[in-house]
Order: sequence, then C-alpha cells, then structure tokens
Amino acid sequence: MSTDVAKQRILHRVPLSELIGEKVSLKQKGGRYSGCCPFHDDSSPSFYIFDDHYYCFGCHAKGDAITFVREQQGLSFMEALRYLAQKYGIEAPELDNPSQDRAQRQSEANLYKICAAAQKIFTDRLQSSAGEKARHYLEQRGFSAEFIQKHQFGLSPSDPQQLVNQLLRQGFSVPDLITSSVANASQYDHRAYDFFTQRLMIPIYDLYGRVVAFGGRSLGDEQPKYKNSRETPLFDKSHILYGLHSARDSIRKERRAIVCEGYMDVLQLWQGGIPYAVACLGTALTVHHLRRLASLTPRVYLIFDGDRAGRAATLRTVSLALEVPQTEFKVVILPPEHDPDTFIRAHGAKALEDLLDQAQNLLEFAIQARVSETHELGIPDLISKEFVPWLLTIPDTIKRTYLANKIAELTGVESIQIEQTVKHERIESQRKAKETPAAAPQAAASPAPRAPMRPLKGPELEFIGHLYWSRPDEIELDKVEEMLKSQLELDELWQDFALEMLKALRKNLAPSEQNKAVWTASTAPETLQLLEQLETHAPAFETAVRQVQMGKLAHEIRRQALRDALARLKQTMLRAKPEEQTEILAAVAKISRELNQRAAPST
Repeated sequence: MSTDVAKQRILHRVPLSELIGEKVSLKQKGGRYSGCCPFHDDSSPSFYIFDDHYYCFGCHAKGDAITFVREQQGLSFMEALRYLAQKYGIEAPELDNPSQDRAQRQSEANLYKICAAAQKIFTDRLQSSAGEKARHYLEQRGFSAEFIQKHQFGLSPSDPQQLVNQLLRQGFSVPDLITSSVANASQYDHRAYDFFTQRLMIPIYDLYGRVVAFGGRSLGDEQPKYKNSRETPLFDKSHILYGLHSARDSIRKERRAIVCEGYMDVLQLWQGGIPYAVACLGTALTVHHLRRLASLTPRVYLIFDGDRAGRAATLRTVSLALEVPQTEFKVVILPPEHDPDTFIRAHGAKALEDLLDQAQNLLEFAIQARVSETHELGIPDLISKEFVPWLLTIPDTIKRTYLANKIAELTGVESIQIEQTVKHERIESQRKAKETPAAAPQAAASPAPRAPMRPLKGPELEFIGHLYWSRPDEIELDKVEEMLKSQLELDELWQDFALEMLKALRKNLAPSEQNKAVWTASTAPETLQLLEQLETHAPAFETAVRQVQMGKLAHEIRRQALRDALARLKQTMLRAKPEEQTEILAAVAKISRELNQRAAPST
C-alpha cells in the first residue's frame, strides 16, 4: 500500500512532457505535445502526450511516466520509482529499504559522495602536469581529448596515501573510504592506503548515472593489468554492466547490444562509432546481466577474442540464455590476433558490423566448439559426461527436447538415444536418492570406503569460498554458523570442513592464512582440490560486504532446496495412495508458505 502512495505522488509531480522531451523531439499543437514515437520506426508524428499518459496511434504504445522510464531504461518497477523520485526531488520514504535503518541509508549516501569526490580528483590529476604520460598513452590508443573529457577518464595518484589524505580533508571517514573501495586497510600499520595507485582510471556508473566504482588500467608492466573496485554496497558485479548507462539509448534504438570482455574494448568501440557496446566487470555473464539487456533489445552479440572463443562460450552461458528466451544471443568471432579494441582500430566499424552479420547462434556455437575440440571417438563420452548432465539441469521438457535435437544434429548421434540417456540418468539419480542401503557388517580393521564428497557448485561453492577468504572482523560468526546449520544442506564432510574454518575464525585466525595441511590432512582429499580452486579465483571473493554476500547466498541456497523438495513432493503425489495425499498436500503447503516468505527481491 505504501508503494502505491509513493507511485501516485510521483505520477502527480513528474512533468510528463518534460520527461519524455528529454528523449523525443516534441512540438506543441492544439494544446498537446506530439512527436515521432520512440518505440517504433516512425516517420511522421504519431506519438501524443496527454495530461497523465502517452499514446502512439501507430504502434499503440501507451503508459505513464513510470512505464516510459521502464521501457526506455530497462528498469524494474521499484527502480523506476526511485529513479523518478531522485530525478525530481520527490520525497518518497515508502521506497526506502525497510531492512535499512537511517544510519545505513546515510552511510550509503556517503559512499556515493566518496566515489564522486574521488572521480573529481582523478580527472583533475589526468589534466594536470602529472597526467602527461597517461594522456600520451591515451593519444596512442586513439582516444580524442573530447572523448576523454566526455567519459571522465582520470589518473590515480602515485603516492599511496594521497587520495586517502585528500578525502579525509574533505571530511570523509576511513571506514567509509575502505567500504567504498577507494582505500585498503593495511594489515601491518593499521593505516589506510589508496586502492589504486598510478593507474588510468575509468569510472563505473550505475543506471542512474552515479559513480559507484572504478576500473584501473596500469600504464606500464604493473600487474594486474586491469584492476576493478571490490564489491561494495553500491557495486555488485553480477548486476552491473560497464557502459550500460551511456549505451542503453543506442541499444534500444539499434535493437541490438554487443557484450565485450573489458571496458577498454567498449570505449574503443564507442570511439570507433559503435555506441551499443557494454562489458562485464571481472565476472562471467550472469542471468541478471542478460535480463537487463533483454529488457532493452531483442538481440545480443557476445564478442570473444579469437584465441579464447571456444573456451568463452560455455554451456553455462547457454543455460543462462535459456532464462531469457525473448532475446536472441549470437557469438562474434574475431581473428586470432585481435580483440575488439585492436580490431576496430585496424579495420573500422563497418568491418565489425560485417562480422555481426556473420555471427552464429550461441547454442550452436557452444556445442560445435566442444565437438570440434573432441576427437570423433570421444563424442559419446562428451555427450554422456558434459551434454547429458547439462540437459538434466533444464526442467522445461520442450527446451530440453529442442536442445537434444540440436546436439543430435551437430554430433550425428540420434536424438532419441540422447533423450533416453537423459531419462535413464534422471531415474537412476532419483533411485539413488531414495535408496537407504542396509549397513553391511564390516570387520573392524577394514572400514567401508568413504563415498566421494558431492562437488560444491553454484551458491554453495561461493558461500564456502567467502568463508575461506573471511577475516575474523568481516562476518558475524554466530549468524554464519546458523546459516550453515539451517539453510545449507552440505555433505557431512563439507559441513565439518566449514565448521572447522569457523573454529579458526573464532580463534581470530583467517582460514586462508593457515597452513593448507590443516585442511587437507584429514580423510577428505577433495578439500585440496577445492582450496586450489579458491586460491585460483581469489579476486572473485573480494568484497567489502562479505556478511551481506553470504546472507544472499544462504538465502538462495535455501530457496533452491525448497524448490527441489517441492518438485519431489509433486512427483510423489502422482503415484501416492489416496490416504497419503493429504499428508503430502500439507507438506507442499508448508514448503510453499516458506518459499513465499523467502521471496527473492526483484532485480
């Protein structure tokens, strides 16, 4: 109800013609504003604005200020309300997150101010005498002075405390500087140091045009070459695409988007005349990214470097794409010696657009890539070990059948055989899950061999990874232990491993800093493989809000467990006796209630 109050207040106070006039050239005639419709190719004005709504007599698009913002910018309903409230200075306390108290909201506001202040310092430094080398570097990369200014390139100081000191003099606190990821806390002298030093700085904006993070590119041989801000309360890499704030109007107009692997690629494409490009920010594409793009365009092109194409188009990306069926995903392959940056500088926008015309469907490309990497005699194993487990993750029968047919077409194996294998594996998996083998007597000297631990994946893997990389002051240990025991359904040995890490944290010890033998000397050698995986992907677990991240992961894990339980109960219902159905229905109702209570926040 409170949201409805905020909605009416916003609609009453937003000047509709002014809002739409920012995107559409309007003319006033007979007391009405009209123009060419932004929702279809309109050669003569058919788009009219009335007191509280707009209407197109050509394509019949209609709506109010909230609808217009959602359609134009790809925002959710709540995002559109917040955007309009902020844009027009409308008080809307009903939109505040109820889980945030006043102090939390003030802290978040300070983080925005810190990012804006840091951006000003970076841009000023680039234009000063200290930025001569960086400006020369940008000139060599083909960036014009006008482009540099428009996109607010900057340069971080070389003195490791210069930015921190400047921001402290502006009245910001050290904890907020660390939380916003413009500073690091030293482990040695309890002082704060700049997170970025002597790097070309690229601001990262949210959909409202606010700076929320930075990308830093080294100007020499310093590693890593690219360094992004840690995740913060403002910056969630799984949701934000670099450049979307600037590119979304072009994406909507062109009805296509290009996704690159880095922000320098995007900037070069923009400079070269391709304004509808965006990039991931140190993470793989997520379903949140794809849904955001799907709200803007019916077609998305994924550009992979020529020498990484086969590895980049994974089956996971295909699975995510299936979650947004209204959008077509295609793969663009560059020559092996090029990335988007070098290609457009060498060949220009027309050559890149020619490659877009030759782009291949993502599904076909991903399957073909794996098939082409596999010897003919290995195709059966490829199908059984990779394609079948992948198909088992797809609940929709029609999608699964379509994909099985596509695999059959590209491998030469009959689709009916693939579908029968999928069916067999599902039945076998269900049988094993139900079986409770009787304990066979064992000689004391010969204990039964331990079953392999179920591999961690998805949110469970991320949760354990965050626990491993935690420091004692980053998380609330009692809450994390409660999550482990009540929301995660881990194999017993994984559970023991997690609880051992909690014990270390309670002793004020960081698990990642302990001798690895502490974790791998037990009867669970799988932990060694896990630790190697976590060490390899350490940057993925950098965050200033670890407790929040772990809470989100635990929430999603529990929701998935409930969904799985609900699916099992519904299957059981089909073959249950009448006297059993009442009990099953009660269990279904109970699980459904908990699922509703744990409804995921809209994205």
